[in-house]
Amino acid sequence: MPKRALILKGGTMRGAFTVGALKTVHRLLGVNHFDAIFATSVGVFEQAFFASEQIFFMENTWREYVHGNKLIKLTNFFKRKPILDLDYLVELFQSEKSMLDIQKMKNARPQLLTFVTDYETREPTLMDLKNGPVFDIMRATSAIPMIYPKKVVLNGRRYVDSWMADESKFHKFIKETLKDYDEVLAISTYEEDKGLSEVKHIIKPSVMPLWGVLDTNQYRLIKTIEQGEKDAEKFIIENNLLNNK
Repeated sequence: MPKRALILKGGTMRGAFTVGALKTVHRLLGVNHFDAIFATSVGVFEQAFFASEQIFFMENTWREYVHGNKLIKLTNFFKRKPILDLDYLVELFQSEKSMLDIQKMKNARPQLLTFVTDYETREPTLMDLKNGPVFDIMRATSAIPMIYPKKVVLNGRRYVDSWMADESKFHKFIKETLKDYDEVLAISTYEEDKGLSEVKHIIKPSVMPLWGVLDTNQYRLIKTIEQGEKDAEKFIIENNLLNNK
């Protein structure tokens, strides 16, 4: 059997596209199709809920709980508070509204690995979501200091979003990480993604309903989820990925 990896790239609110795409990937390929799932930035949240097969919670969170000022609060810039309220999101995933089934996530077949950056050295590294403090890792991998300046410290080191790594080092790190896999499927929230230049199969938006990475309009978020579903289905069928199940 070929060794398969799935990689989920971030993009703040563009993560709605990943939600839709993963709904289709789950329906057509399934979680067990993959040996490992890698994530960057907010892709870590979709990674966790996809692995735990909580597709409904994953979609419902993006449809109902992140629009308006719930997750992104631009006015906080003037109050010297975080613009991106990661704490709200993490608390949501520990509440009845969108509770992550951590045990089911840990029992999932694929490895769950997420990219983070050492704040001091700017070196990219990987963290194992199954064998670490889940919610702290989630904060670390999504912590862009400009919009979430709170320090996330793990094992005595501060970590931030993989976007903060040296670009050339990060691209090389991704390439090295994926070289042991025979088949790699990526979901990107951007039409062009230099960081995935070595990946053959990339699901990406044919159009992007959102106006930007901080767009929290509920209607456009829902349209972006739906766009992810459509683009993923078209890509999987056109590239005969179903024949490789």
